[in-house]
Amino acid sequence: MQLILSITIAVLAILMVVSEIYKVFVESKPEMKDERGIMIQLKVKNVSYYILIGGIILGVILVKNLEFLAAQHYISFIMIVFFVQSIASAIVLNRLKRI
Repeated sequence: MQLILSITIAVLAILMVVSEIYKVFVESKPEMKDERGIMIQLKVKNVSYYILIGGIILGVILVKNLEFLAAQHYISFIMIVFFVQSIASAIVLNRLKRI
């Protein structure tokens, strides 16, 4: 179980780095500085915050109320939520940019 968790975190960390590089590359383009670009960035941040808040609340529910997740694994769960949030925001940015 520990090996699977370590591999999952490593893969998510690599994907997170790639997605952050993509977001920096896209957000530095001149067309992202106009009104449409700013609206796209705001929508991406909105989705990111919803993912973070939802993940943190889900983690608290899994640890405290349902006792499904051990308390010592909560930090790993939150780290995975942050990785997923970063990857999802890059995907949303890509989708919104194409429209």
